[in-house]
Amino acid sequence: MPIQRPFLLYLRSRLHLALALPAAGLIVLSALFLRPYALVPILVILAVYVVLTGTLCFTRRGAREVVQESDQDRQKKIRQKIARYEQLRERISVLRLGNEQMARALELFLQESGSYLEKCRELGAYSPLANERIERVLDICQVFLGEKDEEATGRRYGLPGTPEGAPAESLAKDIMDCAGVIRQRVTEDLLGTSVKERLQIMKELDATESDEKASGKIASDRKASDKKALEDK
Repeated sequence: MPIQRPFLLYLRSRLHLALALPAAGLIVLSALFLRPYALVPILVILAVYVVLTGTLCFTRRGAREVVQESDQDRQKKIRQKIARYEQLRERISVLRLGNEQMARALELFLQESGSYLEKCRELGAYSPLANERIERVLDICQVFLGEKDEEATGRRYGLPGTPEGAPAESLAKDIMDCAGVIRQRVTEDLLGTSVKERLQIMKELDATESDEKASGKIASDRKASDKKALEDK
């Protein structure tokens, strides 16, 4: 955490607001009722405010306020992340694949991902590995539908050399593998550890995720490679 971050979190805390609001009120009152001599009391109020703010920020009470604000920020980011993957799952759930094998695999995935996201909401945590599998299933479905549309168009217009659609059996197996990984992540990342250990895992996984995002080229290359592998199938 950068040096200035704890102080900024403290400035948002209820403890600081309990000090800042009365100070602001006293300054306004001084400006209204002590107009000819307002400068001196205003400077005194500001000096007291600065000293108390600096002192309280480094007390145990101030540290608790900083930790509380930090936890609230973290929980907000977790809720946003969970909501994003709930939306991805919703997009997947409305897809009509027109293939029995794919439909059965997708049904299993929706069951496992639904249980996973429910636990995420309940525990206030998530698994980046499980989230990655949700994205992968969406990619698999898009590849399958894209090649299916291309094949149908070719047959309709009698285009020569139209490639056959992506093998449903192989893609369905990939979806089932993703469902299995998600089920495993629920057990190992969310349910199989204590609260303290779970938070530590989340910090480590978040750090890994941040590193991967910082090297965007690696992430984009990996996704492009995955898509190419799916299309080759």
